[in-house]
Amino acid sequence: MTGLLWALETLAWHPDYLTAVIVLLGDLAAVDPGGNWTNRPTNSIVEILLPWHPQTCADVSKRKAAVNTLLHEHPALGWKLLLSLLPKTHAIASGTRKPTWRALIPAGCTEKVTNREHWEQVNIYAQLAIDVAESDRSKLTQLIDHLPNLSGAAHTRMLELLASDKTTGLPEQERRPLWEALVHLATNHRKFADADWAMSQEAVAKIEGVASKLIPKSPPLALTELLNSLDLPLQSGRSGSLWVW
Repeated sequence: MTGLLWALETLAWHPDYLTAVIVLLGDLAAVDPGGNWTNRPTNSIVEILLPWHPQTCADVSKRKAAVNTLLHEHPALGWKLLLSLLPKTHAIASGTRKPTWRALIPAGCTEKVTNREHWEQVNIYAQLAIDVAESDRSKLTQLIDHLPNLSGAAHTRMLELLASDKTTGLPEQERRPLWEALVHLATNHRKFADADWAMSQEAVAKIEGVASKLIPKSPPLALTELLNSLDLPLQSGRSGSLWVW
């Protein structure tokens, strides 16, 4: 398997081969039995497309096309890929195999990306992820965890989707996990408001506003359970807060 992965990683450097390589790696990932080795098809796909450390000379439009093709051919894998390409507080990259004998890397190609190029890619992948979640709202909960690291446009669109009539009109059993995830997120960022990674209080307030639209119809028991899980004091009637009922 390792030799095959190295061969595909090598070909991925050339823009003309990127989409075919990503699809082939997706085919391999679909039948991968798993194991302890980190050198696996899914890891190769992520390494090739990392926004801050791309291992391909294909331009951003071709990378987007490759991801779209993977989403079409292997939807579940494509979804996991999109989540893996979104920003994280801590991330590492090991790189992929480079060509040795053939000049597959065009002159001028570099692994370095500017801040603008990085966020351009992040926004593309975030928008694709929101597209998927919009058609399958069961995926929204997973995206909520990434809200703090989404760019402005994607962050705003995500909140608008969560606050939309289609989302707030979901059955309570589908709406409640979204509400709980938003409350957990907002509580964590208020609790550690002075941390470098914390969102601004204004951003947290917007999340709380969206959460208030998703609150369960019979909240006392639900709120008690949730607040107990957060290890917070239960305060009934607290003005301007999520915890009012």
